[in-house]
Amino acid sequence: MDELKQLFEQLFIIVQQYGDSTYNTQKEVLKRILNDIEGDSTDIDIFSKIKCEYKQLFFPKSPLSEFYIWKDDFAERKQLNDLLENIKRRLWELLK
Repeated sequence: MDELKQLFEQLFIIVQQYGDSTYNTQKEVLKRILNDIEGDSTDIDIFSKIKCEYKQLFFPKSPLSEFYIWKDDFAERKQLNDLLENIKRRLWELLK
């Protein structure tokens, strides 16, 4: 559960920092997921709920599934987008 929390926190920070107001719904879903992780439910209950919420973030053609970070500096842009892709890939591995 610690890894999930860390990944969702990183994802939230990235979307908060680089996403505009069109990502407000996804930010709210990420906040709910983080609140669920910090709640006092059992790990099994939390995991099921997180998995359901996660699917809302990444269904085909959703804003977050096509989210990328634009920076003028290519190296910085690549580094940030690689980090984002690694987070998304690891979440997929844990929640598929």
